Amino acid sequence: MDRFEHLGFLFHYGDKGLEGNSLSQSSPFFANSDPNMPAVPAPASQVHDWLLQNIASALGRIAERTSSKENGPVSASDQDVAMTDASTTSVKVSTSARGASIIEGISKSSYAKHASDIKGSSVKVLNCHESAIYILAPLRYATIYGCSDATIVIGAVGKAVRVEHCERVHVIVTAKRICIANCRECVFFLGVNQQPLIVGDNHKLQVAPYNTFYSQLEEHMNEVGVLPTVNRWDEPIALGMVDPHDSLSHPAGVSDAQAESASRVDPDQFTNFVIPNWLGESTGSTEDNPFTLPESYMASQQRNENNLVEIRQLLREAPLEESRKRELSSALHVYFKDWLYASGNIRQLYYLQGD
Repeated sequence: MDRFEHLGFLFHYGDKGLEGNSLSQSSPFFANSDPNMPAVPAPASQVHDWLLQNIASALGRIAERTSSKENGPVSASDQDVAMTDASTTSVKVSTSARGASIIEGISKSSYAKHASDIKGSSVKVLNCHESAIYILAPLRYATIYGCSDATIVIGAVGKAVRVEHCERVHVIVTAKRICIANCRECVFFLGVNQQPLIVGDNHKLQVAPYNTFYSQLEEHMNEVGVLPTVNRWDEPIALGMVDPHDSLSHPAGVSDAQAESASRVDPDQFTNFVIPNWLGESTGSTEDNPFTLPESYMASQQRNENNLVEIRQLLREAPLEESRKRELSSALHVYFKDWLYASGNIRQLYYLQGD
């Protein structure tokens, strides 16, 4: 802990100009440590990741403040703390010249932005529910906050992605790094160059390898410096402590336990995600997922494809009368509809229908 405190000569944690806790008391490693007892050492790699994440977050805030000064007063939708329920707010989409593009309050619909639509270097997706959101662009920073029952696809992020206070959201992204905080029952399909960072009070999170592509993906990854040859999706680090009897995250105490990490999606449950053709820009050269799938996931996909080919062949060659074929077709439609509802994928059809 004393070596960690030496970093306080270089870094100030908190609002500029305000005296707060020492650096060690502001971190998840030594908070509430007994001054009369030797502190348990923290791995240097975890300290390093924590510092990088906070520096990236601070740089994002500085860029936004600079932009707001140059472009006039900050609107209410630019404030992270001004969160309102999507059911009581209309859709807000705002963009400042150098700050963040704000996508807020989208409900029960699909929404897309391409590189030509993004004026700044970062995007914030706030309070969006039961929607499919596609941001197919190169970015420096991306924030997803307060969303639920949604699928959010983000192109390539060169600095950091932060996902916070989300429930039952599927996030599909390529990035240098990602930080996940206070989320529940979310699934992350990742192409990330650094280990995913998980902080706060999280429950039933899952991680899986990246599972989609669009025509300009590799171009966008090259532009922001995301490497397709390195994917550490399956090495999440859970930092900090939480009280299992308390729904709120707070500094470490006597009864606290290690923060919950994320489990891997079973290879047999893994599927590719197809971005609708009407969203794509056909000027790029990417024709497949730029990240190599792990062997177990590749084998599972191959088995599924082989099973599909076999079932199609059996159906084509089945010696059935026309009336029986119609009954079989009807039964298949019924089971497929049941699967759509049970898996939640029915909402994707609703989004497309709404457009």
